[in-house]
Amino acid sequence: MSHPSLHLTARDFDAYAAEKATSKAYSRPRLEVKQRALAWARGVVSRLAELGISVDVHGSDEHPSIRNKHRADCQWVFFWRDQAARDELDRLLDRGRSISEAIDDPSPYTRHAFLALRISEGEVQVCFAVHPDAKVDVDNLRARVSATEDPTGAPASPLAAELTSALHALPEQFSFGAGGGERVACSAATPDAIAEMLRRAADGQVPLWIGWAVPRETAIEHADILDEQLEDAIVALAPIYRLVAWSRENDRIALDRKLEGIEQERARAHAELEAENERWRAEQARARERSMEEARARGDERVEAALPARRPTLATLFKSTSAAGGGRGEPRPAPRHGGEGGAPARRAQHAEAEHPAKAEAPAPQRPSAEHAPRAQRAPSGEPDTAARLAPEPAKGGVIEKGSRVRVRRGPFGDKIGVVSELDGRGGARVLLGLLSTRLEIDDLELIVEGRERPALATSHRKPLAPTPRKAR
Repeated sequence: MSHPSLHLTARDFDAYAAEKATSKAYSRPRLEVKQRALAWARGVVSRLAELGISVDVHGSDEHPSIRNKHRADCQWVFFWRDQAARDELDRLLDRGRSISEAIDDPSPYTRHAFLALRISEGEVQVCFAVHPDAKVDVDNLRARVSATEDPTGAPASPLAAELTSALHALPEQFSFGAGGGERVACSAATPDAIAEMLRRAADGQVPLWIGWAVPRETAIEHADILDEQLEDAIVALAPIYRLVAWSRENDRIALDRKLEGIEQERARAHAELEAENERWRAEQARARERSMEEARARGDERVEAALPARRPTLATLFKSTSAAGGGRGEPRPAPRHGGEGGAPARRAQHAEAEHPAKAEAPAPQRPSAEHAPRAQRAPSGEPDTAARLAPEPAKGGVIEKGSRVRVRRGPFGDKIGVVSELDGRGGARVLLGLLSTRLEIDDLELIVEGRERPALATSHRKPLAPTPRKAR
């Protein structure tokens, strides 16, 4: 043979002894057997491809793992349908399978019909097997041996006869049975016997097995020819695999239409999921935008609350007297403190307290500063406009241009500055070092300079002038 040799020895069989099955210390001998078996399998794949059967090759774990239930008591080499075909059927097989079933048997080997080589402590075997979990392949086999007609309209008896003829054509050493139970020679196979074995396999949750087992002693004695005969045995089982394993060319259960329906359902579910995700992303984007707007609003409120009550602005910080006057038509700035009207309003309240009769009569409205001349007189009995707008004396004296003043309150409280201008409306522009700002006169206190200190009284008496002595 041109392919690598399997050439099994006693040491290879001993690697799968019961006392070594759960220990990883013996994984190296088992790994060597697995590598030789996979190399031998390449010749089987080539011969199956010549028959028109395309298969993938996979080896079981050589060490204890969850897939072999933590017991490596044999080595499997599987020949089964390719990955794309397995994935297509797995989507159908997963429907209705519970999580507990998946945890109990995580191995995928029971879900598909397969050809295989199996090496254990006592024997080596080649087989075709189909487990009850491989529902598609089992249903396809039942449809073939059933007495009813298949979906294509062909009678079931020719289909069953085709399977029994393939079993009869196997060498006389081949047998079939349910798991490791009682086995029947393939030469005695009938449709009823196959259906009975399928029932037993389903009841015991074991695979339907068709194959040939070679005892350990026989395999070691004939090791020089065993490799080729094992390969021939796999190829001899290929017709059974072709008749039982489901494919689009061997569809006895109208599965093709089911798969199309599943694909359409998956496409519809995918589209609905994408639409739902798109709606969720849009809602998240709107929620983020609302959160940002609320955060900005809360931040603005906190900033406004933290600002001083009389903090100057650019509109009032560098405003000149000419701009503050009424000649240019600009609106008169609202007073900062003391309620509406500022100092004039307080003076009016003081006047009402002194003259209650005048307070009862509605005060005539005076024209705005833009249109009324400054010297316009009020009705008789009232002071003129200039007299009413004249600043009242501030604390410490009358504040004039050039007076040194102290700021009584506000952001510049206790600062000392110089009055540069008086606007005639109860306000003054004060130079505070490098800054110039408008303040109410009521908020200023005049600093009196050059005042003479009062003379201090003394408790000491002045010396008396000496009295002249009288002559004797």
